[in-house]
Amino acid sequence: MAGFQTLLSFRTDDGAGIPQDHWSRLFFEHIFCGFDDADFAGMYEEGGRYPVSPSLLSCITILQYMFAASDRVATENTIMRRDWRIALGLTRDYAGFDTSVLCGFRQRLVAHDHADELFGTVLGKVGELSLLTNRRRLRVDATAVVADVARLSRAEVIEEAMRVVVCYLYDNYPELGERPDLLRLHEAYSKEVWVGGGSSGAQKLRALGHDGYLLLELCGSREVKGKETLAQILDENFVLSEEQEPQPRAPDERPKDRIATPHEPDVRYGRKRDKSWLGDKAHLVETADEGRTNFVTDVVVTDPRAEDSTVLPEIAQRARFTMPEADTLMADQGYASARNSREAAELGLELIAPPRASNRRGKIPISEFDIDFERQVARCPEGHESVVWSPAGRAINIRFRERDCTACPRRTECTDSRQGRTIAPSREYEQLQRDRQRATTAEFAKLYRLRAPIDATISELVHCCGLRRSRYRGAPFRALHVLLAATALNVRRSLGCLATEQGWEPRDASALRALASPLALQPLPRISAILSCLFGAMTARCAFANASA
Repeated sequence: MAGFQTLLSFRTDDGAGIPQDHWSRLFFEHIFCGFDDADFAGMYEEGGRYPVSPSLLSCITILQYMFAASDRVATENTIMRRDWRIALGLTRDYAGFDTSVLCGFRQRLVAHDHADELFGTVLGKVGELSLLTNRRRLRVDATAVVADVARLSRAEVIEEAMRVVVCYLYDNYPELGERPDLLRLHEAYSKEVWVGGGSSGAQKLRALGHDGYLLLELCGSREVKGKETLAQILDENFVLSEEQEPQPRAPDERPKDRIATPHEPDVRYGRKRDKSWLGDKAHLVETADEGRTNFVTDVVVTDPRAEDSTVLPEIAQRARFTMPEADTLMADQGYASARNSREAAELGLELIAPPRASNRRGKIPISEFDIDFERQVARCPEGHESVVWSPAGRAINIRFRERDCTACPRRTECTDSRQGRTIAPSREYEQLQRDRQRATTAEFAKLYRLRAPIDATISELVHCCGLRRSRYRGAPFRALHVLLAATALNVRRSLGCLATEQGWEPRDASALRALASPLALQPLPRISAILSCLFGAMTARCAFANASA
């Protein structure tokens, strides 16, 4: 606090008239002063540039996500905006820095693996404000993060991959510049065209396959940018005939794990119900307390095709580290499995997630069978005992005697097999039955009701912090984007807890308030006067239009 007053004394003009509970003052006192350059000693830029404090760059990056500011706008705001200068402890004569400094800072964040540390620093400050005390309940949900790439058709993926390779060959290997084949390919594929939704007919694909393999021959053993990506794309889309002519693969013959764009080869398509996206899946863990402001405590970014249930063990282990007081984790049905319930319990967490229903498939369900795991015997609803108990991987194959099933009056509704009914419960069957029984209780319904508000958190991340579309390219930078959005949300909510009614409103999302945000530090009568002028002009225009009519 002493440092806060000292710095304010150097910029009395900037702080004059600003309430003590304004967001800029609160940000400086509780967020900016919480960063220590010693913790980010390796984050200084190497070379001859004037050094910029990593703490300052960290806070500017957070403000970028809070105010949806680009790098250029953010650097301008450190000079032009009074509230930003107060929040960052800058004087009126601050000269700023080049926009590329922010880009280099993000690269160092990823290279030195300090993104989690930045998120943890802010979460630690939230904890120091006693906003994370007695937090025993957590909830988790996932949402799509769209990569900053275009959706390409099958032919466009090949064309873009060829364009990257042919341009690199033409520019970096002059000895190949006079070869007719390279000149033709350069003329055909070097120009950037508008992509998205182009045709992918068989004739066009065959021509692309012929030119693509010819381009690989021209590359030879040379190190060429994009050569390996082009080779993989061709292999995913073509098969060579006996005459070594590329033939397009049928759509169902193409691998599911195929490259969707040569510019980010690691990006894959994700699908949920009737929606698909190109990017990643972000799993967000949040505190879950009624009547209190909740905060994001962890972020896990995965492949969009990964099942939620396969990610939950990692989420539970990380939750045990980040929130050691937590004893309950709420999730939707996608995260539920008997194995996850058991492993979460071993970590001291009770998993509150609706178990998946039994798949009847027109037969008597397994739940009607009495399974004795100690004796390794199962009894069917008609009282017949099994004769085969065979563990196989994560399941147990149990089969009943053929003559018992043949003479059974319920055979038609039980099985069509001539060898008798077979059931295959998992090794976690007992845990699954306990989970299903618990899901029918009023206590479970009361706890599970607390999971739903995380949808509002995701909405706030999307609309206020720009989570939905990644700002950066490359898997590490897409993960950084999610972490920064979650960090900005925690800052917004913590400042909202500290501010009074005259302070900053953390959910300021309306178009009118967004328009007035640059004027937020002006006296209220000034804003009223401006709005009055606007409404007066609109009234006069309507009156003129009526008179003309």
